[in-house]
Amino acid sequence: MSAHVSELLLAGADEAADLGGYLSRLLRFDKAAAVRVVASGPTVGVYGRPPFDVLTLRTVALGAGESTAPVAGDADADTDTDADTDTDADTAAGTDADSDIAIDLDITVSAGDLLHAIADDGSLSLPRPLAGATSWTGFLPPRVGWQTVGELPVAEVETAALAGIAEFKERAEAIADRERTRVAVDRIAAEIWDRPLTFGLPVRAAHAARAMAFLGQAQSASAVVRSAGRWLRLDAPFGTIVLRTGSGLLA
Repeated sequence: MSAHVSELLLAGADEAADLGGYLSRLLRFDKAAAVRVVASGPTVGVYGRPPFDVLTLRTVALGAGESTAPVAGDADADTDTDADTDTDADTAAGTDADSDIAIDLDITVSAGDLLHAIADDGSLSLPRPLAGATSWTGFLPPRVGWQTVGELPVAEVETAALAGIAEFKERAEAIADRERTRVAVDRIAAEIWDRPLTFGLPVRAAHAARAMAFLGQAQSASAVVRSAGRWLRLDAPFGTIVLRTGSGLLA
């Protein structure tokens, strides 16, 4: 059988710090940010939506006694399962260490509340679910069907992001004061971030990965691009960027 849980135990202080850093970055963009928390496997995945028309996913390990199946989009997971459905008790990959009850967790909560709930030792008391979910939280990528498209150096991803930022700043500042409207600035941003990067990814994926600190400091590291239908994802060393091809994230 399945059981809903109200508390998780992360693998340790490092995992708690990683999750806290991710949530803090989301909150810098939006103090009212929501996140969708999906625990399924030896990990818990936390989806967010920063203002780059992408979804982000940070996956952290659970401690001993917490077990479920791999979370979709996790760069370290070999097998993905559907994030839009609850885990079937008959096919759940893991169970509680002390019983036959499978962990069942898929909730949308305040990013700020979740951040404040993280204890230094890794224990995590889950906050009350949000009463009204935002549109994106019910529209997550699939867990199955992902195919590796290619691999590219982290240095290339960061270079593309920095070049886009520099161009945006230069062109936005060149607009005459009387013409510098939000529409004009957004038009420049869309033109830059929608440009192709590689393997079907737009430059906005690189921009988001850098802004969310998913690239890390090791410029010799690589990022992997995967696809599933119209969905693309960039699995960077410290997190995943997910988006849909077409006219936008929710298109």
